[in-house]
Amino acid sequence: MIELNAATLASGGMVERLNEEIQKAVMNCLDINTEATKLRTVTLKIKIKPDKSRCFGEVSVETSSTLAPAAPLSTSISMSTDLKTGEVSAAEVGQGENPGQEILPGVEGSMRGKVTDFADGKSAAAGK
Repeated sequence: MIELNAATLASGGMVERLNEEIQKAVMNCLDINTEATKLRTVTLKIKIKPDKSRCFGEVSVETSSTLAPAAPLSTSISMSTDLKTGEVSAAEVGQGENPGQEILPGVEGSMRGKVTDFADGKSAAAGK
């Protein structure tokens, strides 16, 4: 009779699957899109179901891992309603932008992003 050995159980399949789950957990730890310090778990479950005679048993090996989910992304949006028409608008605010900041005429060319309208109603395309 062959002695039971974790390294050779299921023709080495148990160790192979366990190594796969450990690799998934390590790769998840290195993924910059996940929380760095979140706990990762690798689980190995061995189930033995004996028959009525207790001379034989079916062995089931299950491996799994609990990984950190992708970290949430965040951004800011500017929202407004045109009081004359009731039209609602929203736009993503670029990094460092302040949607409430007044824009000085003549400096729009040196600003990042695209200025389309000024507070006085003149269009940037029309040349102030």
